[in-house]
Amino acid sequence: MGTDGFAARDGTGGRQAARTSAQPGRRPAVVRRSSEARAATPDPRLEARRRQTGVLVHDFNNLLNVILAANEALAAQLPENSDGYELARISQEAAEKGAELLARLADLSRPEANDAVVDAAEVAVTTARLAQVSTASSVTVVALAMPEPLACCADRGGLESALLNLCVNAGHAMPDGGAIQVAVSAAMLDDGAYVAFSVVDAGVGMSAETLARATEPYFTTRAGRGGTGLGLSGVRDFARRSGGALKLVSQEGRGTTATLYLPRA
Repeated sequence: MGTDGFAARDGTGGRQAARTSAQPGRRPAVVRRSSEARAATPDPRLEARRRQTGVLVHDFNNLLNVILAANEALAAQLPENSDGYELARISQEAAEKGAELLARLADLSRPEANDAVVDAAEVAVTTARLAQVSTASSVTVVALAMPEPLACCADRGGLESALLNLCVNAGHAMPDGGAIQVAVSAAMLDDGAYVAFSVVDAGVGMSAETLARATEPYFTTRAGRGGTGLGLSGVRDFARRSGGALKLVSQEGRGTTATLYLPRA
């Protein structure tokens, strides 16, 4: 995807929250607004605990994938009526049930969705910074955004998680390193105005067969290497819940562009 018309932003946004001052005789109203603001602001300790839980869930899920792959390979080498084969199958089934329980734990660790007006460029810059430390050192992540301000309606935490997921996938597609672009632009679809978040890589790309199944739950090309098959399907589901869509364009040897469309605010 070309980058004409895009300009880099430093993520500061140059915006400051409006400041209100109390008026004589209206102190209770000011106190109520302050209480509501505190209630609307996530507790940083709970947010930190939620993120830590998410990291542990991800790491443990990777271990389960190793167990699943090892037992599947073991079972394939043993006679079907042997005790070893039955033990391998039992271990595989137990690991699969563990993955289901882990998915439920992941759901509990996620905060309730809270759709709001989100600065698209700021999210892109934040995600690029997170992705830079979540991918290999040979991978560079760059955020690009349109010069004019763009905002969308979405749950910010869910949006950042979805974009980070796309960036991590892009990093996996470039084992020899390269650049990932997280681009933001305005888009007009048949049913209205949207903000388009595009994650572009120059990696190995996907065949037509793989592309057709890429968003299927549990479909992965990285079985035994930490792939869960839940990344793209989760991004697709987030897009749908937010009133948007996910579009994938890919070609073997030419890289992949994943575009997340969210309603423009």
